[in-house]
Amino acid sequence: MGIMYHLPETYLSKWAAENELSATRFVARLDETARDNMQITPAKLVRIDKYCAAHNGEPALSEASFESLLTSFFPAPIALPILKKAAPVLFRMLVYLSRYPFMPEQATRQKDENAYLTRSGLLRAVLIAHEDRARRTIGGYGGNHTRTRTAGDHRRLLFQGLAVQLESDPPGYDENVWRADAAERARRFYDSISDEVSCPDNALTNRDEMGDELFHDVVDFMCQLLPNWQDNSVTRENLLGLAKSIIQEEGLYRVPLQRYELRRADFEALVEMLLLVYESPEEGETLPTNFTERRDKVVEAFFGQREGIDFKVFDEVSGSGRTEFDTGSAGGNFAEGDDYKPSLLEMLYWILDQLFTETAK
Repeated sequence: MGIMYHLPETYLSKWAAENELSATRFVARLDETARDNMQITPAKLVRIDKYCAAHNGEPALSEASFESLLTSFFPAPIALPILKKAAPVLFRMLVYLSRYPFMPEQATRQKDENAYLTRSGLLRAVLIAHEDRARRTIGGYGGNHTRTRTAGDHRRLLFQGLAVQLESDPPGYDENVWRADAAERARRFYDSISDEVSCPDNALTNRDEMGDELFHDVVDFMCQLLPNWQDNSVTRENLLGLAKSIIQEEGLYRVPLQRYELRRADFEALVEMLLLVYESPEEGETLPTNFTERRDKVVEAFFGQREGIDFKVFDEVSGSGRTEFDTGSAGGNFAEGDDYKPSLLEMLYWILDQLFTETAK
């Protein structure tokens, strides 16, 4: 005999009475998902804990200690100036993602030395930032219950973490254009499979009259982090009002996507670090003679002569596969023959995984 489902309101009322629909509980289930996905053991926390200090009773990294953590992977002198430039950029991205989407942002104008990244927050950030891990856990599978999240959604979260936030909408901003672009991105996942969208309910846009992409992220994450999420009749539509309430009550409002801008200097520092990870020089080794040229070629493809770009530019170039930054390969797969060349994004996923590799005490 199959499972007998109740009306969505029955589940939602029960979970609300049990306080399972609060932002705190969604974060707790995201924590559990991250720990399970990365199979966290005490041995996998040894390296991180060497650089953590207590912050409000929880192990946490500062920007300076995070830089030291990165340096522990690449102690060669030639790597130190590269890591010093890139560490603040990567740290800011991880801090942003560690609180996404169920916790308010840390104050964006506070001095860097006051920012912190808790160990549990780092786990959440790695899960969200790592394409393969995110796809397997919080990606969604479409249908009535969830919205399928695409590669564009994943690139967008990386972009948001790397970008700075503007005070107002940029010149030439047109909401109708941004909505149309969001609708196209929602269906781009299926374009590589066939010329038709065979499951239109799976390709729901995430920018509409209810809110922009950041609002719909809250709904998407909620869909995947419901209590006993498989055995219920709650659909994505049932969660739209709840998402609005949580955002308002918990102070989770974030500036709309059009106000995020990625700065050239920050992206250049990140690309340089990822090229360093790719080369992984040993003590006494030098970097290839074309190292700077490769960095500049990637940065130029995204920015041209500009000092800042919005998400639409970042997504178009990154998703095109024209640069070393993102070749469209599956994250974390390095066993595809002698000719296989991983993208720089895969270098990001690799270093994120290395943070939690088992280490002897």
